[in-house]
Amino acid sequence: MAKLSPCFLLCCFLFIHIPTFTQSRQPSYAEQQETDRVTNLPGQPPVKFRHYAGYVKLRPQDSKALFYWFFEAQDGVSNKPLVLWLNGGPGCSSVAYGAAQELGPFLIRSNGTRLTFNKFSWNKVANILFLEAPVGVGFSYTNNSQDLHKLGDQVTAADSYTFLINWFKRFPNFKSHDFYIAGESYAGHYVPQLAQLIYDKNQGSSPDSYINFKGFMIGNAAINEPTDTLGLFDYAWSHAIISDQLYDKINKECDFKQTNNLTVQCADHMKGFMDAYANIDMYSIYTPVCIKALGTRRTFPKLPVAPRLLSQHGIWHMLPRGYDPCTEEYVEKYFNREDVQSALHANLTKLSYPYTTCSGEIQGWNDSPDSVLPIIQKHLNAGLHGRVPVTSTRYSIKKMGLKVKEEWRAWFHQSQVGGWVEVYEGGLTFATVRGAGHQVPVFAPRQSLSLFTHFLSANTLPSSQRGGRGSLMASNAVVCVGYFVLVLLSVSSEGSRHDGELSHGDILQRQEADRVVELPGQPAVDFKQYAGYVTVNESHGRALFYWFFEATSKPEKKPLLLWLNGGPGCSSVGIGEAEEVGPFFPQKDEQTLKLNPHRWNKAANLLFIESPVGVGFSYTNTSSDLYQLGDEITANDSYTFLVNWFKRFPQFKMLQNQLIQFYILKSFNLTSQSFPLLKYNNNSSSFTNISFMKVGNALMDDETDQTGMVDYAWDHAVISDRVYNNIKIKCNFSRPNPTQDCKKALNAYFDVYYIIDMYNLYIPTCVSNSSISSNRQHPKRLAGYDPCAPNYTKVYLNRPDVQKALHANVTNVSYPWTQCSEIVPVWWDSPASLLPTLKKLIAGGIRIWVLSGDTDGRIPVTSTRLTLNKLGLKINKEWTPWYTHHKQNLSNITISQVSIKVCQRKFPFIVYNVTRE
Repeated sequence: MAKLSPCFLLCCFLFIHIPTFTQSRQPSYAEQQETDRVTNLPGQPPVKFRHYAGYVKLRPQDSKALFYWFFEAQDGVSNKPLVLWLNGGPGCSSVAYGAAQELGPFLIRSNGTRLTFNKFSWNKVANILFLEAPVGVGFSYTNNSQDLHKLGDQVTAADSYTFLINWFKRFPNFKSHDFYIAGESYAGHYVPQLAQLIYDKNQGSSPDSYINFKGFMIGNAAINEPTDTLGLFDYAWSHAIISDQLYDKINKECDFKQTNNLTVQCADHMKGFMDAYANIDMYSIYTPVCIKALGTRRTFPKLPVAPRLLSQHGIWHMLPRGYDPCTEEYVEKYFNREDVQSALHANLTKLSYPYTTCSGEIQGWNDSPDSVLPIIQKHLNAGLHGRVPVTSTRYSIKKMGLKVKEEWRAWFHQSQVGGWVEVYEGGLTFATVRGAGHQVPVFAPRQSLSLFTHFLSANTLPSSQRGGRGSLMASNAVVCVGYFVLVLLSVSSEGSRHDGELSHGDILQRQEADRVVELPGQPAVDFKQYAGYVTVNESHGRALFYWFFEATSKPEKKPLLLWLNGGPGCSSVGIGEAEEVGPFFPQKDEQTLKLNPHRWNKAANLLFIESPVGVGFSYTNTSSDLYQLGDEITANDSYTFLVNWFKRFPQFKMLQNQLIQFYILKSFNLTSQSFPLLKYNNNSSSFTNISFMKVGNALMDDETDQTGMVDYAWDHAVISDRVYNNIKIKCNFSRPNPTQDCKKALNAYFDVYYIIDMYNLYIPTCVSNSSISSNRQHPKRLAGYDPCAPNYTKVYLNRPDVQKALHANVTNVSYPWTQCSEIVPVWWDSPASLLPTLKKLIAGGIRIWVLSGDTDGRIPVTSTRLTLNKLGLKINKEWTPWYTHHKQNLSNITISQVSIKVCQRKFPFIVYNVTRE
């Protein structure tokens, strides 16, 4: 594992294929092999394949010896290729990382006591050789301490080449096998340089020194420092890790082309950048870090290698690193055991220092070129074939000026999108692995094995289609528009019925009539729940359905939170309650409910309403009402609902009511979103005690929302350069109506989201046909969470016994319950920007939180940041992490790394960005 290269949420690989040559086989040296055979490795599970470990001296009487660990393929050894794996650093061990944590057959997953068999080990498809290089790394050693001061890229390549020549003399039975090199991170230098040396040495070589080299593969690789570094900062900003202010200062005051000349101002900004990563894992930003390790971090020598703007700082060498957050500790404990070293024929010279995953003995690094692109270009010019790491790599590939041969497309593994791939003329293929961290085999073992298998076979990555696409912009008809009701300080109640005051007996009777007591499949709970209808317009027969949950303890002292989902036309009961924050989640058997351990009624009384009429169980007896819907009617009816609901539940009226609303979806063919008219609580009889408002992944301004969506998709390697550039040229999001050219360009953007979940980029989608809504208003409705959860909810809420228990569907409507309404035909009013309203709310004393889940592609964090910048508020507190338990930026249950921005106002306006679980 490399300390010094950028990390990305999506990972990719570089593969280079080389023409075939023939080579004669030498006789076997079974005795030498048997000496290195590993037979009694402590904690090893039983296996049928053989493995070997030991030292190879580089030259007779040489003081240098490199340590290796070699695993034969699990079957068909003689027919499988041989692959050399190198980790980077420089100075990090391929045994400690590649073999023991990533792709080897034995993974160290506990506290240094046992090994776990890796079901996705790469020796399922190849013979795998792990090498610790250069000397000073892992068990590799030199008896001449001066060697440690002469190290660099050239020495590493030369010593690795000599190792291979001598290793093949010990294992001549593998000399005729197809040979590949693979690696990650700073191995982006090691691998191409070693490949070049092998390729050059093979020209006119003798049979004894010829290596049957076929190609190489690198992942998340440092290959071109200026673009690697630029991509590092762009990635951090687009993933909400650094603030707008820091990002702007870095771009203004740091010269990515002159990385050796660091100004004082740039140095300060680099420290700020690294501080942002101090308590999260730079190599996999959404995984936990090892809490114990945070207090016991080791430092490593400051080697002058890429990225030089950062590696000059001590803090860079102390950042948390990837994998299972505490696995490095387990690995070091295991390899420092004497019985393990004896079994591996390691540490024969009794080194004076302990085994570490990354070397503390290497004191200098004498050569590290800014770019290996010329080497890669040389291979391509020689007619070699290949496949390439994400924001940084895209910049690097663009710099090579290659012509696209096969357009950007998704590749699949087990019916899910495994990543994206693009092929260039000359043989270069750029492939990504969706949702993986820096070390792909750790975070996406199935996909990485599939990718590796296709690389070795020279086959193209699998392609698949899931139904045709429907243009989201091809029609002038109203489709799905994102909306939410932010807050109702007071709304006109014309045309509505406000009931008179009820007696105490009537109140108790009405509450008891709505009490839910025998909900099918419900687990036992201590809190009370109610469901039913509240009339909002008696003359039209309009009634809104609600489901209310008292807090799990002391409901009389807890605030009341109103939850609204958006759409418009999507159900707060079906999404908010059944999939997000409610107590009960319908299960796969469609018969039972699971108690949500993180239900929000642990902290508040929760009220879900389905609004407007036509959504869920809410109805109207006047069909023309469905053709008059919009933001204003939704706000009026929701306000009337609240006034009448408080008469039914007056014990909750004077609590510190905190209204929570989210909006979900908005299409591009309308440039509006619903928002209530803002008025004030002038009527004391209907006063609502509102003090707080929260919105999540919110459509707030058409221009910045749409700009951010497209930028986010490119930053996260969802769309190709061609699609991105085409949209930038043909779409002007500051104008209300897109041109036909813009619509066409956007169709290519939307195509991607028919195969992945737009609302959570890295989770699987439901492969059931029923998971894709047939609703013409919602051509794309693959919700997040359990990808098939909407199916379970729909079946459950359409059961007659469930509807009876919830006092729902009392009018026996002619259509089934759906998560998002199929009977709302139009939406009349929706402003293009909510920024004026937000400013008014802030001035009115309402405390506002804006959430932005940073793996949501629908209303991404990029959009939110652009929108809030447009508000022009002065920042009172800089961007900073907030924490869950144990000072952890990522919770395995609910919330991961987040950031907070507080804007200076009389009343705080807080923005926090919640990442995926």
